[in-house]
Amino acid sequence: MAVSKLSTREKRLLALCFSVLALMATMILLNTFLQRRSAALASIARLESEANQNQTWLSDRDYWEKHSRWLEENMPTTDSLGRAQGQLLEEIQNGALDLELRVERQTLLEPVSQPSYREVSVNVRLRGDQEVMLRWLTTFQSPELFQHIKQLEFEIDTRSRTPKPQAQCDLTVARWFKPETSS
Repeated sequence: MAVSKLSTREKRLLALCFSVLALMATMILLNTFLQRRSAALASIARLESEANQNQTWLSDRDYWEKHSRWLEENMPTTDSLGRAQGQLLEEIQNGALDLELRVERQTLLEPVSQPSYREVSVNVRLRGDQEVMLRWLTTFQSPELFQHIKQLEFEIDTRSRTPKPQAQCDLTVARWFKPETSS
């Protein structure tokens, strides 16, 4: 077998093939590099943002420790979420009846237990004098009672024939308690 020398045209073609292969390998490597660079820049941006947030939390540490101590000292405890829920419903009913608001529906909602608190909530539908109801609703949200309005739907009763405007209100009120401690 005789090996013949490559002609000039074949040499050019071989050089062109090697050039195309080198160019394709360079493009693949460049694409991989750019993808990794983009992922690294995104990761750096995320970590810088996280570091800024952590720095903010650290600078607010005294504020949050003060609030944590206040919660520890003031958040009420309960032995029974069911009993606490019944007391909450009774307080709402008594307050409504004292102001001559009618309780049309009442529902005890499922208690919720989280690592930092336990919650009981009730849902009631009330009907009565609009001004009285609005004044009464302003008394519900209270940090001292660890109580807040979770949901409120308020409608003016346009079918009412009384001289004073009447309203209907669907209200969900929740109260928080300290989490259970493991004994």
